[in-house]
Amino acid sequence: MQNGRLIAADSSPLLRIVLNGTLFNISWFVIVISHSTAVALAQVAAHLLFHFLLLGRGAAELRLVALVSLGGLLLDQLLFLCGVFNIDGRGGVAPLWLSCLWPVFATTLVHAFAGLRVRPYVAALVGGLGGAGSYVAGVRLSEVDFAMPLWSPLLIAALWALLFPLLLRMGARLVPEREHA
Repeated sequence: MQNGRLIAADSSPLLRIVLNGTLFNISWFVIVISHSTAVALAQVAAHLLFHFLLLGRGAAELRLVALVSLGGLLLDQLLFLCGVFNIDGRGGVAPLWLSCLWPVFATTLVHAFAGLRVRPYVAALVGGLGGAGSYVAGVRLSEVDFAMPLWSPLLIAALWALLFPLLLRMGARLVPEREHA
């Protein structure tokens, strides 16, 4: 155990990336398939516990996760209120389980996706395609729908093409390079 982590900072970078990506994908799937706030909250708690025990970068990364989570919760609410998403044809308030994806995603910013922080154009492409792809998959697996079947995914792709590089930059600033090791 080193700095409170079970996996040493000097362990294989590929192992750390694969572990972080695997934890993210498991949590994403559990949260989206469940459609349950209780299950989602339990999964986020388990995810954060394992993440910080295995890979975490202390208080700086915890602040990043908290800020991204809060911003994501607000963004989800805005997207529902603006009619990008709905449930059963009605807009309104985004379900809390959906916003539970944000802290899970935030744990990838200085780990699995850290290499993209110095490649903003690639990050924009990955963000646009990956963000839209994640939402399309989530819509197919949950009760959430795109309010506008053509325009909503395109809007999400554009939003994530802008948002992802900014979140990566925020991660790099809040969790300095020396803490990325």
